[in-house]
Parts: sequence; C-alpha cells; structure tokens
Amino acid sequence: MAETIGSETELSAAEVARMRHNYEEFQALRREAERCLEAGDLNSAAAYVEAAVTLARKRHCGFYRSEPLEQILIEIARRTLPAKLEAARPTRTKIGRVLHVATVLNEVGGLTRMMRRWIVADEERHHSLALLRHPGPTPLSVRQAVEARGGQIHMIGATRGGPVEWAAALRKLSLDFDLVVLHVSNEETTPVIAFADERNRPPVVLVNHADHAFWVGLSVCDLIASSRVSGERLVVERRGIPAERHVILPIQIDPPLRKYNRAEARQKLGLSADGSLLVSVARGVKYRTMGGVSFADMHVETLLAHPDARLLVVGPGEPADWQDAILATGGRIMGRPETPDPSLAFEAADIYLDSHPFVSITSMLEAGGLGAPCVTLFPYPSDANVMSTDMPGLAPTIGFATSMADYNRILADWLADPEALRRRGDETAANVKRLHTTPNWFESLEALYSRALAVPSVTPLHDTGAPADEEFYDGYPDILLNAVFGELDSVEAILKRSLRLMTLPERLRVWQRLARSRTFDGSRDAVRNLLPEWLPRSVSRLRDGSRM
Repeated sequence: MAETIGSETELSAAEVARMRHNYEEFQALRREAERCLEAGDLNSAAAYVEAAVTLARKRHCGFYRSEPLEQILIEIARRTLPAKLEAARPTRTKIGRVLHVATVLNEVGGLTRMMRRWIVADEERHHSLALLRHPGPTPLSVRQAVEARGGQIHMIGATRGGPVEWAAALRKLSLDFDLVVLHVSNEETTPVIAFADERNRPPVVLVNHADHAFWVGLSVCDLIASSRVSGERLVVERRGIPAERHVILPIQIDPPLRKYNRAEARQKLGLSADGSLLVSVARGVKYRTMGGVSFADMHVETLLAHPDARLLVVGPGEPADWQDAILATGGRIMGRPETPDPSLAFEAADIYLDSHPFVSITSMLEAGGLGAPCVTLFPYPSDANVMSTDMPGLAPTIGFATSMADYNRILADWLADPEALRRRGDETAANVKRLHTTPNWFESLEALYSRALAVPSVTPLHDTGAPADEEFYDGYPDILLNAVFGELDSVEAILKRSLRLMTLPERLRVWQRLARSRTFDGSRDAVRNLLPEWLPRSVSRLRDGSRM
C-alpha cells in the first residue's frame, strides 16, 4: 500500500537499485548459458536459460523481453533440427485437434482450472495434453476432461534426457494436431526449442497467465492470448509483440450454480449465520505483508466499526503477524489454509475482498458469479494497472479503492445498506456470467481459433541479426514488482531449481558450488540433486503402469 511502503521517491530509488543488481545477476546466468552453448552442452545451456528466467520472474530486472536469451534457445533448436524435415502435412484450414501443453498442474490455482474448463467447454473438438515436468498423477478433473474429448495425456518429461530431447518428443507429438496451446511456466524452455522451426508445425498459442511477470517464448509463439487489456498493453508495448499477434481470451469460470444459500454455506464452514461475512480466497503467497501491514491489519478498522462483521480468508492460514489483528477484533478474523475447492467460502460471502497485494482474479470472478459484490485495493499509478483487477465483467460493479481510506469508506457504505449490496451482487453475477461463461466465452474462443489459423507463423530461425540487449526501464509497473511480488531467493537457490536439467559434468560443477554455499536442505537433498530430473518421473511412470 502506498501508505505503508514508503514514499514514491524512496520506493523508486530502492527498487531501481534492486532491479539493476538483479539484472547483473541475470546477465551472469545468461553468460553461463552462452558458455555452455559454445561448448555444445545444449541441455546445460537450456538449464541456465531457465535459471535466468526464474531469476527475472522472481526478482524483476527492469525488462519484459530478452532477445539474447531467446536467441540461445533458437540456436539450440537450429543445432538439433532433424536431418530430414518431417513428412509434409495438409494445410490446416480448421481446428479439430488441440494439444494443450503444461509444465505442471497444481490442484490450487487458476491455471489448471482454466485449462480444464477450456477442454470441457469445447465439446466438438479433440483435446490432448502434454505434461513436461509434472510429478505424480494428473489431477482427476483434468484426466476426466481429456478422456471425455477423446484425448490422451502424454508425460513428455518422464522420458530420458532434458529440454533438448523433450523438445524433439513434443514437436513430433504436435504434428498430429491443428493447434498447440501453451499453459506453461514462465521459465519453460522446451516449447521454444520445439517450435522454433515453423515448417510443418501447427500454430502455437501462448496463454499469458503471468502477464505481470517476465517469461520466455516470445520468439516462437504465433499468437499471445491475454485475459485482459492491461496484459495486452504490456505484450505490445514492453514485450514488442505486434497487436495482430495478440488476442483477448477472458478467464472462463464454471457456470455459477449455488449448492447452498449463504446461511447454509456458513453452517457447512462451521460459522454462525449472524452478521456480515467478508471473504477472501487465494493462494497463501498472495497475502504478502508489506511495510509491516498485513492483510489482517487492513481490515481491523472496518471490523471494529461493525461489531457483527467477520472476515474469512482462505489460503494463508493464520500467519504469526496476523495475531495482533485477530486479537484486536476478538477473533473475528479467521484464516484457513489453501483448498482445491473453495466454493463454500464464495457461497457464504456477503462481500468478497480481493487478495492483496497480489490480486486473485479467478477467485474474484467465481465469487462475483455467485452474487458476491467485490472490492479491490489498487493504490498505485495507472501505469501499473497490470497489478490491478481490471477484468471485463467486474468493472461496472467492483468497489475499486485507490487508498486505504477509500477502501474503508467503500466497505462502510456497503455494509450500511444491505439492500443496495444485494442489488450490486445480482448485477455483478449477471455481468460475470455474460462474459466469463458459455456461450459468450465460447465466442471468444472461436475468435482465437480463427485468428490462430489466419496469423502468419513466426520465423525465428530466419532471423540472423544480432539480438538487441534488454531495455532497462525504471518506471511503473517495474518499480513495484519486487516490492509486491519479489522473492529474495539467492542465485544458488535459483540454480538449484535447474541443476538436475544439466548434463552430469556441469551438474557436478554446480553441485559443488551449491554444497559450499550450503544451499541443500541436508544430505538427502544433496544426494537427490545429483540425479537427473527425468529419473523420478520415469520410475513413477513405470510403477504406475500408466501414461498418466
């Protein structure tokens, strides 16, 4: 919050200095990738690219595009192209078979739900799924959706090798499809290597699910699909993608259907039906405390002014720094852990509160679709609007606060007029259903399919010019990203995430560095990180006797 993280001048100076430091460490990882590329150690080069992207995602470096980093992956693709081009395929004139590609699928979070809903809604097409690095069984809901569309789940990352070998397998698999949709992690390198050669491959669409953060893959995606206008703005202005290669695909939610009225939902949650209930739902990380002010602290004033009101927050549990606020409100702030199905909390809400400082758009849409009026806090300049909840369908009715004083005023006004609150909730539900559920959402999907067929394929292998250096930017939203989202992982902790992708000689060299810096969590973790990443997934796959 602007009131709690220092003056704008102090924030700007501190964050610019931090971004420049992050950029120096990013460049060091990039140079390691270039060293491995020059030595012909391609999987290690890809691993260092992944580490560089991870650093830029977790510790913003002042840019959204890195041509040199993309070029390393393009060069890997150039060196690993098959000697013979694949057998020519008929020209694709319609989308009948869709291959979704994901790195991992988390039970909690909007990305998995978005992919499942896409598959379920698109009843007339075949949908399959390629999982690059998913550990363990596929979530049942996703498995059922794929099976219902006649598809299969392919565990690409359970085969021997690393990004180079997985890219070859992914490319070969993709040739049987009319469209590839990437729901991958920001740092995922395999699709970039797989689809750098445009010849014969299907169109590639990337779902811009992390529109506020740095990610890799700009050079090989024919179409970028963002869920909102602020994400589109960054794609065009900061990532350098022409507008014709961008499309808006709103987040889809399941058709809102109440199982219980508010009183019944509260009973199921173990809460009394009396008084007003404020609800917020998100992954725990989205409730980061800033400037010593926690999400619980933000609501003490409102709860003290309304003794019959309570706050239920599903996701973070009850962190230690919430305890003073919980005590000050007589226990009327209740935190619970993350859950794959938070629907009861949505149904119980009189007012839904966006998570802060990290917004949770899917949760807000799901709550709004069930008739909960929604409030969000955005105390930053408009240039940082990618950090706000600006989703179509919510804008007409959302309580959009630009300061804590404004936030408390909105809550006070809404709690004082239950009838107006109910009308606002009904209007919110109607708007969300209109834009974020079928059949209207399906019209947006069909428009995406049409654009994917019409847009010319990108041709990164044809670009032989020297890549331009990253353009460092010290304005908004960049100077806020580390304050709001930044994680303080060391370079060693980041390297540990990619260590097992490296070939054995490079892995041993980096392993020794991490051992000296005491990065491993004990001897067992140290031994585990000597093994290649593919091995546990391969063993698990053989044990299960299944492709899923």
